[in-house]
Amino acid sequence: MCKPDKDSYMLLGLIPEIGSTTAMRLLRHFGSPAAIFSATKERLMEVERVGKKAAESIVKFSKSINISPVKDALANIGGNFICIEDNNYPGLLRSLQDSPTGLYCMGNADLNAPMVSIVGSRICTVYGQSVARKFAAAFARAGLTVVSGMARGIDTAAHIGAMEAGGKTIAILGCGVDVIYPPENIDLYKKIIDNGAVLSEFPLGTRADRQTFPIRNRLISGISLATIVVESDTRGGSMITARLAAEQGRDVFAIPGRIDSPSSRGCHALIRDGATLAASPEDVLEALQFSGQLKLSLGDTCNPSDKAPSSATVQSELPGNLGDDEFSVLKALDALDDATADAISELTKLPIQKCLAALLMLEIKKLAGKNKNGAWQRRAK
Repeated sequence: MCKPDKDSYMLLGLIPEIGSTTAMRLLRHFGSPAAIFSATKERLMEVERVGKKAAESIVKFSKSINISPVKDALANIGGNFICIEDNNYPGLLRSLQDSPTGLYCMGNADLNAPMVSIVGSRICTVYGQSVARKFAAAFARAGLTVVSGMARGIDTAAHIGAMEAGGKTIAILGCGVDVIYPPENIDLYKKIIDNGAVLSEFPLGTRADRQTFPIRNRLISGISLATIVVESDTRGGSMITARLAAEQGRDVFAIPGRIDSPSSRGCHALIRDGATLAASPEDVLEALQFSGQLKLSLGDTCNPSDKAPSSATVQSELPGNLGDDEFSVLKALDALDDATADAISELTKLPIQKCLAALLMLEIKKLAGKNKNGAWQRRAK
């Protein structure tokens, strides 16, 4: 299989007057960037909605733009360019009519891992921040990558929650990946790169403005199995993201709030109009599993201790429809009083992340839960 011509895709994205929708129309018509660049103005104008101005821009700039400085600048900041033909290009984005032909990337995350996006208002309440962190942490423990936009407020809380739980998070920017916006999030920006990735379809140096944010919002929703709106008024970027998610065939969830709070009006409007009410992270996970979009796999059981019975033995004593890790953890809860995750990990010999994932699944299945002191215990049969 031939390597994709990344340079041509990068060049296509740098040509003025050519947005993602037009670029995809051209690619579907001509088959490759090289064929687009070799076409005459007249042939270019045969493509639907490609007018004289766009055709002239392609003819002119495809021969005059030098991408070497762009590639050097990207290499200098440790970034890379992922074109639509790359294996690690997000598969969910390929299904969009206006897929970006390429993404600038900082960090190293699996862009085809199951993802959910958490979005909300920049001006949010303490309740909203707490909920965003809680949901993000739960999703991270379940093995999902949490996506948001690195904005102030809910976005920031979502990224932090995912990383606090030891999970992956991705920020999709409305500016170049080398532009930190808002500037006070510089430390968050660095942490996201270390624990996931920062993505943008915009060329390096692009500044954020009112036009770029709605454009990037379609990627936040498009790369995700579901979008969860935590807090929003009836207008704003989060509502745009939710609408785009619905148009893209993605699930939309909204967190309810106080009926007299402006920051919850948008969420209540979404629920009224058909979005699914999410009162807990489990509501989202259960819905995604039920629809077949998500299959949580907790992996094989690690070497159990002498005290831990085999999964075959456990299966005769415990409820069915449990994974091996869940059997081991549930059996440990029978042996421990008010167990911590660390204690369960020590008894079962499972890594702490597998324990946390198993505990989350047991909580979803209403077989385990936390008491008022925050310790894990088995729920009454």
